[in-house]
Amino acid sequence: MKRWIAICLVGLTSAALAGCADSSTLGTAQLGEYKGVPVMVQPTDVTDEEVESKIQTELDNNPELVEVDRAAQEGDTVNIDYKGTQDGVEFAGGTGEDQDLVLGSGEFIDGFEDGLIGTKKGDVKTLDLTFPEDYNQEALAGQAVTFEVTVNAVKEEKEAVLDDAFVQRVSDFDTVEEYREDIRAQLKEQKERTSESQKEQSVFATVMTEAQVKLNSAAVSKRYNETIADYEAQAKMLGGNLSSMAQQYGTDEGGLKEMVMASVKAEMEEEVVIDTIAQLENLTVEEADREAYAEENGSDVETMVGIYGEETFNEQVQRSKVMKFLADNAVAEELPLTDEAESEAATASNAEEETEGTTEE
Repeated sequence: MKRWIAICLVGLTSAALAGCADSSTLGTAQLGEYKGVPVMVQPTDVTDEEVESKIQTELDNNPELVEVDRAAQEGDTVNIDYKGTQDGVEFAGGTGEDQDLVLGSGEFIDGFEDGLIGTKKGDVKTLDLTFPEDYNQEALAGQAVTFEVTVNAVKEEKEAVLDDAFVQRVSDFDTVEEYREDIRAQLKEQKERTSESQKEQSVFATVMTEAQVKLNSAAVSKRYNETIADYEAQAKMLGGNLSSMAQQYGTDEGGLKEMVMASVKAEMEEEVVIDTIAQLENLTVEEADREAYAEENGSDVETMVGIYGEETFNEQVQRSKVMKFLADNAVAEELPLTDEAESEAATASNAEEETEGTTEE
């Protein structure tokens, strides 16, 4: 038998519960059992085949460059020294030494790389070229220049071989075994992160499915109007209006507004459920949570607050904390490690992310 809980929300930073009458509240939620939710999780074991496949990818992406005694061809790498002049005077950025250049890469202006095809080690080539009209340095745009290029070596790609020399070239390790174990550890960590993320999303989707949310109509209207205003401002910046923006989504203005309303309601329903659980479980945002969340996203608190603002950042942290709480309290069962199961789990995870909670208006 399900246990139902009704609670009012008074905002993400509220420390206490209040009565369900204030028009500023988002709404109310009745929750089913949100602890002990059954969930299927992806296995995180790493097979030898996965390790070797990853290593082969690294071998393919890091071919060995071998010096050859022949004329340079397109696709070869030439090591060069070069000096660029305009009317006999060197110009800024036009000089380089001991630089590897892949012929055909388009790294240099038109004519430079083509002019080096057929050269050999020790050749000195003079290239009379013209910078494009739209070159990013105004002083050189459309200007005729001369490059004097010395070819130090011609190299071709050779299939890499897994040995200690390769390991030392592409990593901080010395031996193949050290490199292989690091690859295994990386794959393990990646699988654990993916599995945990899928678990959080799956559990939350189940909680949302079993929740009944009644949104505050005034709050819905306020956010809807704000969102539409943002869309109109964006459209105006691009020289259009809401109707032209709607066409980009394959609909008309009325259809776009329906999409926005559905999105706003779904977003607010999730916020109500998140806040409800946070208050029931006393899951407050602490500085350690903020720091951990920023680190997980490859940043720091100051940077993320600067991007999102204090309030929005704290909302993100709180959502993450609640999601982790739900996942930690779920009853997990590991899926079998098969390609078919992995494909089905990925499909199910995507579908669950789109699941919306029931709304009473």
